Amino acid sequence: MIRSVTTPLALATALLALAGLSPAHAQISPDETDAAKIMAAVEARAEGDKQRARLAMTVRDSAGRERTRVVQSFGLNFEGGRRQLMIFESPADVRNTGLLSVDYDDGAKDDDQWLFLPSLHKSTRISSGEKSGSFMGTDLSFADMTQADPSHWTYTLVQPSAKVGAEDCWLIEARPKTDKARTETGYVKTVSFISKQKLIPLRTKLWVAKGKKLKYIDFGDIKQVNGIWTPHTILAKTVKNGETESSTTLQFSELRFDDPTVDAAMFTQNRLEKGL
Repeated sequence: MIRSVTTPLALATALLALAGLSPAHAQISPDETDAAKIMAAVEARAEGDKQRARLAMTVRDSAGRERTRVVQSFGLNFEGGRRQLMIFESPADVRNTGLLSVDYDDGAKDDDQWLFLPSLHKSTRISSGEKSGSFMGTDLSFADMTQADPSHWTYTLVQPSAKVGAEDCWLIEARPKTDKARTETGYVKTVSFISKQKLIPLRTKLWVAKGKKLKYIDFGDIKQVNGIWTPHTILAKTVKNGETESSTTLQFSELRFDDPTVDAAMFTQNRLEKGL
């Protein structure tokens, strides 16, 4: 990923859960001013199951040097949460590197994540204290790959109507209210533009505690897949003292839901360690 914009991906995803909302499921007025109700609607939006995707992940440093990696991603809902598997396809030096995430709806439970590095021939569990760190040298953290529990955050409506392009949005601030949220995400606060039509984030700004940096994430090329609004381009960049340190672009070339080849057997440590 990656439902909630606090980590953001939701990152519609987050980040890489790639969740969206069909207008037919929207149950909130565009005139709503209660930030908690708005976020509850975002959390309750219709979500695609049995997701399969292929994406290019391009990282650019401050000197303009780029490196691109191709990733295959799979997602599956289960009673009580969601599983996500990402495996690097290319280039050769990272092929079969993978991340397995298990997100629990119960905010009292720690989400599980395992990183597999082929050179070590085993998977390693990511601890809570490591989740704010960079995922594979990108501008996304391990925490960005999981879904945040709204009960760990305090929401404030900053503006009832704000524009991203021609699209009307709510501008909502989120601040962690538990040590768990502060430690795992490493964020002091976030502000997000939430589309009133689609109930997904279009743009998010995040204040990073470590290094006093800012992170910006933009979600673009949003279109419906199986009736679900889904971003096909995600741009994240890290800024310090007004200068861009690095940026990461995710470009989805293949994305589908309800894929019959996606099943529970894919989301185990043994499967993670087998690679492609």
